[in-house]
Amino acid sequence: MVAPSAFPGMRAENTLPDITVLICTRNRAAQLRRALGSAARMDVPRCLLWELVVVDNGSADDTEQVALEYSDRLPIRVVREEAPGLSHARNRGVSEAQGRYICWTDDDVVLDRNWLAAYASAFERHPEAVVFGGRIKPILEPPSPAWFLRFADVWPLTTVLAHRDFGASPAPLDLKAGVIPWGANYAVRSAEQRKVQYEPSLGVSPRQRRLAEETEAIYQIMKPGAYGWWVPDAIVEHIIPRRRQTLSYVFDYFTSYGETLSHLEATRPGGHHLSDNQSELRKLRSGILVSCLLVAVHTLMFAAAWLSGATRRSLHFLMRAGFYAGVAAESKTRRAAAKHTASRPSIDLSVAAPGSMNSTVGSAARRESASTTF
Repeated sequence: MVAPSAFPGMRAENTLPDITVLICTRNRAAQLRRALGSAARMDVPRCLLWELVVVDNGSADDTEQVALEYSDRLPIRVVREEAPGLSHARNRGVSEAQGRYICWTDDDVVLDRNWLAAYASAFERHPEAVVFGGRIKPILEPPSPAWFLRFADVWPLTTVLAHRDFGASPAPLDLKAGVIPWGANYAVRSAEQRKVQYEPSLGVSPRQRRLAEETEAIYQIMKPGAYGWWVPDAIVEHIIPRRRQTLSYVFDYFTSYGETLSHLEATRPGGHHLSDNQSELRKLRSGILVSCLLVAVHTLMFAAAWLSGATRRSLHFLMRAGFYAGVAAESKTRRAAAKHTASRPSIDLSVAAPGSMNSTVGSAARRESASTTF
């Protein structure tokens, strides 16, 4: 970490920072350079003590070197987390953070000049609050397909682009109304953040494509009654590359969503951030064969609508096809895991005569093993 004395307004070196900004990244050095460049241009209050921690999640490119290029302009340090997956990287970041608040953002954003100051002001105005969130404005890298440009500000593309805007006025966050922040732009008070881990079974990684590790963590933090605030002046621009402005990416995104919802409902039925979405939950009861059939039906309906020029309608069919593909994929994964568990030979732990304490423990262990799905 760069010595605090190198930055105007910072206090003595032994003083802990007010805010830790965390960016998790993996093999995206070019995007990271752009994000750090915007961080270096922020108008930071002179009295604010802060740090910026880059969590390198096992990158094979020059991520570390790029980050250290900014050590003369930012209070930056780099830590490396070898376990692949965004949740592992987030958890490592939390363990490294020294600030009283953690401000989260991504490596593919441009930070508004007032981003950090807006959060610092909100923390001061609302000491009772634990979670905060700000606007995410998608910026499309050209050239964009005409259909994508036309419907970029319409659902379901707004979800694909992580567009987040609950208005220009500060307001309380609301779990039931869906007024909660997303991963590219949110903040959490460190004391509460450390009590809730990001789940490795969620979040993008080389081994899975599930989403919502941050949304689920925010839900678990707020569910007991913690307060949160919408901070409209904390703005990031989310840069959308050309490869994400395609029909196949829309399909893949909602496949990930289907997998995520199916996984959450299977592992914690009724106890996750999507539990109130009954219309979506009913779709999970289709089973593998019916889900595969629904993928085919909605794919045909998408093709018919697309070819007839009903583009917006076709995107809804594409979304549903992707969703059911994700449900089917997650169902297959669970079925394979259950078969693997059932096929494992049980270990007889009893070493004493029937009816003894050891025999009872062995039988209980075998029953627990047989009932375990994962």
